[in-house]
Amino acid sequence: MKSPLEMRRVIPGLMLTSALLLLGGTPTAAQQEQVALVKVIAGEAYALRAEQRAELDVGEAIFAKDIVETADGSVGLTFKDGSRISIGPNSRVQFTQFQFAPAEGQLSFLIEFFRGTMLYVSGVIAKLSPDAVKVKTPVATVAVRGTRFLAEVEGD
Repeated sequence: MKSPLEMRRVIPGLMLTSALLLLGGTPTAAQQEQVALVKVIAGEAYALRAEQRAELDVGEAIFAKDIVETADGSVGLTFKDGSRISIGPNSRVQFTQFQFAPAEGQLSFLIEFFRGTMLYVSGVIAKLSPDAVKVKTPVATVAVRGTRFLAEVEGD
């Protein structure tokens, strides 16, 4: 049998583990990594994360692997490296990969753009490593070399 002092160390860990199991297990690091913030929103926009859909509000975090969808609305995001993305009405965009650790040489930004309109303004990742920023569409993958572009993808 454990002493009362040992039990005081064990119980909080068990409680945390139980809570995580009740919430569906331990989230991966990619799911936990905040990559951007919602800076402006007009109408309705949603984040799809872990197969759940949540309405977005100004100030909310966007995480790696999140899918952002708009209906008649639009949303503006600012990323940790200073990149800015505006997503127009009836759009669907996923932030598949985002790594911003310049000191370790880890720089990458992969955007999957399924439908709608999107305005991208580059941040530090594109300045330090232009090949590290890519936009994947249903018909092509584009490496971003400039500082700003507007794209439209017709979709379902």
